[in-house]
Amino acid sequence: MRKPQSQETLSEKLKRGLLSFGLKSNLLRTHTLRQVEKGLYDYIVVENPERRPRQVQRLRFMAMKNLLHAGARGARRGLIGEKPLRMLADTFVGKFVMADPQKSKAFAKVYGFEPPSFLVVSPTERCNLRCVGCYAGDRSHQARSLEADTFRRILREKTQSWGSHFTVISGGEPFLYRGENSVDLIDIIAENADNYFLAFTNGTLITETLAARMADVGNVTPAISVEGFGEETDARRGRGTHERILRAMRCLRDAGVPFGISVTATRHNAERILSDAFLDFYFEEQGALYGWIFQYMPIGRDASFDLLVSPRQRLWMLERELHILEKTGYFYVDFWNGGVLSLGCIAAGRAGGYLHVDWNGNIAPCVFFPYYMDNIYDLYKKGRCLSHALKSQLFLDIRCWQAKYGYQQPPERVRNLFRPCPMRDHHGVAHAIVERTKAKPLNAEAAAAAEDSEYLMRFINYDHRLEEVLDPVWERQVRLYEAW
Repeated sequence: MRKPQSQETLSEKLKRGLLSFGLKSNLLRTHTLRQVEKGLYDYIVVENPERRPRQVQRLRFMAMKNLLHAGARGARRGLIGEKPLRMLADTFVGKFVMADPQKSKAFAKVYGFEPPSFLVVSPTERCNLRCVGCYAGDRSHQARSLEADTFRRILREKTQSWGSHFTVISGGEPFLYRGENSVDLIDIIAENADNYFLAFTNGTLITETLAARMADVGNVTPAISVEGFGEETDARRGRGTHERILRAMRCLRDAGVPFGISVTATRHNAERILSDAFLDFYFEEQGALYGWIFQYMPIGRDASFDLLVSPRQRLWMLERELHILEKTGYFYVDFWNGGVLSLGCIAAGRAGGYLHVDWNGNIAPCVFFPYYMDNIYDLYKKGRCLSHALKSQLFLDIRCWQAKYGYQQPPERVRNLFRPCPMRDHHGVAHAIVERTKAKPLNAEAAAAAEDSEYLMRFINYDHRLEEVLDPVWERQVRLYEAW
C-alpha cells in the first residue's frame, strides 16, 4: 500500500512520478510531468541539500527537465515502443536516476569513498570506418576485443558492488563486438536486464533486424555519430556514411527504439552543429531524443590542433548551448562546456562519475584520458576485482584534484565548471599527474603525446587563452546570481 502523499519523502514522490511517467494517457502524462518538474525544482534548486552554487543548480534542473520532456516527446510521437518505454521507467529511472543509496553506503564503509555511478566499456577496437582523429586510432589489422566472460564479470561486479545500473558502451564500433561462441553486444545487453545501456555507434550497421533486437531487449539506446549534415559527416567518416545513418534512424523509429546523436565539434563545424537547422533536422525530423557534443581532442590518429575549436569559438558555443538548454527544451549537452551539469570532471571513478575499460582490459580514468595503471585481466589473476582500480594512485590524484577544483568545495570556492576537464582544459595538471604516477599510455599516440614538449606547451597555451575567455562568463553566470 502506498503511503499518503503528505507522508511521502520528496525522493519517494519523485520516484513514483517518474515511474508512472510515460505509461499513462496523454492527459495524465502531462499532469505527471508537471508534478515531477515541480518536485525536481524544489529539491535541486530550492532545497539544494549539497549547497551547490544556485545557478549551477538551476542549470542542472533545466537539463533534467529537458531530458524528461525528451521522453514525453518520444512517447507522444510514438518513437518509443512499449518495452523500451517500460525499461526506461523501470531501469534507467527506477534503478539509475533514483538509485538505492544502500549499496553506495555499504561500498563506502569498505573502501572509504563512494563508488562511481556508471561504467564505460569499449569492448572492441574493431571498426568499419576510419574517422580522422578518432581516439581509437587505426589498428584494424590487429584489433582486440574483451573476452565475453570478462565483459560479463565486469558488468556484474559493478552492478552488485557499486549499485550501478547504467553502462555506456563505446569503441571501436560496438556492434562489431564478437566474444567467445559468437556472443555479440545485444546478447550481453540481454543478459544484463537490470542495466540500461547507452551505446555510441557510427550507426552504419543498424538494420531492421538489429533495430528489432534492440526493441526486443528494451534496455539500450544508441547514440549515432554525426558531424553535421551529409557533407560534414561524409568528409570525416567516408562517402555515403550519412545516407546509411539516416537509414539507421528510420529503422530505429520504426522499431520504437529511442536514440540520440553524438557530435564531434571541430573548428570547422562548431557553428553548424548548433544551428537551428541542425536542431530541427535531427531532433524534429529524424526524431533524436537527446544529443551529446564531444569537442575534438587532438590525441588520436592524425591528431591536429588545427581541428581544435578555438577559445573564442568555445565561448560562442557555450553561450549558444546555454540558450538551447534554457529556451528550446532539447537535451543537447556538451561534454566540456556542460561540466556545470555534472559538477565538474566525472573521471577516475568519482562519486556520480565513471571509469573506462578498453578492449585490452586496461582501466583508464576516462575515454579521453588515455593512460592507466591497472588491467582487469591482471587484477583477476591476482584475485582482485574491478573496484581495486579505484585505489590506484592515478585515480586518487585525479579525484583529489576534482575535490579541490570544486566538487567538494563550498559555493564561493567552486572554480569554473565551464572548463572542468584536467586533460583538455588544464592539460598541465593532467600531464603532471601522468608523470608523477608513472601511468602507462593506452596506445602509441598517447605515449607520443606524453613525451612531446611542443604538444604540452601548445595545450598549456590554449588553456591560458581559454581561461581568459571563459572565466569572466563563469563570474557573470554564477557569482552574480549567487550574490542576488
